[in-house]
Amino acid sequence: MLENADLEKVCKLAKIRVLDSEKEAFLAKLNSVLNWIEQLEAIDVSGASLDEACLNYSTFERPDSPESANSKDELLSNTKHKKFDMFCVPKIVE
Repeated sequence: MLENADLEKVCKLAKIRVLDSEKEAFLAKLNSVLNWIEQLEAIDVSGASLDEACLNYSTFERPDSPESANSKDELLSNTKHKKFDMFCVPKIVE
């Protein structure tokens, strides 16, 4: 079971803000998800084979033929955040 300190650490790592009034409900929901995962881990799957599940499926194959793609100008016309013919996005790596 997670506690408030664990919740604060998870929120910091995930960069999400949880209001003090929401922390108790958020913690309860998070703990219920973790309890559900523990129930899944308790299932005996020793007799199951991943190969069997994959072997019964056939995939549809289409011919690999070149198709026209959108032009750079056409794609960039959908945004106002562009610079030097490229999309501009916020920096996410610190």
